[in-house]
Amino acid sequence: MTIADSKHSAEFETVEDVLDGFDLTPTERSRIEAKTSELLALDACLKELRVAAGIRQKDVAQAMGVTKSSVAQLEARGLADAKLSTLARYFAGLGYRLDFALTPIEA
Repeated sequence: MTIADSKHSAEFETVEDVLDGFDLTPTERSRIEAKTSELLALDACLKELRVAAGIRQKDVAQAMGVTKSSVAQLEARGLADAKLSTLARYFAGLGYRLDFALTPIEA
């Protein structure tokens, strides 16, 4: 699934929404959840990406159609509770497109 902008991102809001569409064994689901946890550990990357790109919170907020405070809150709490649609809008504000791929986990 590719999320290009917020208009097409409402289909899946969380990883669980994506996984619910697949018949997964408990082991497969556990592996996906473990990998997701690894990715969530990288949640500090939001602010780091924005700062490295030289983009102000105010500019990201304007691109997202939210307040600067909302962007600050997103960056502070990270990816753990963020909706995919919110992340897609955030990354679009940084000039990136969020692509999401589901790939089988090898045993």
